[in-house]
Amino acid sequence: MEDKQAELFQALARTAESVARTAEYSAEVHDDATKALPDAGEHAARGRRLAEAERAAAAAYRNEEVPPREVRQVLRDVSQEGDYR
Repeated sequence: MEDKQAELFQALARTAESVARTAEYSAEVHDDATKALPDAGEHAARGRRLAEAERAAAAAYRNEEVPPREVRQVLRDVSQEGDYR
């Protein structure tokens, strides 16, 4: 059972790291679009908040822990703000 739980935590860590990379890339794309799209800066900031929270979640998962409440709250908040619904 412990081995399976460890595997699941590591899978969650890999997923969170992947989401963080995707969100950071999205932020970079939105940064590049700020001159043409008025809301692009907000999207970039949201992407960076998501990336930071996902990295923190990945670190917790690597230690076989649930991410802290503050991290989980950021993930909920960002997902409700727009593009990530």
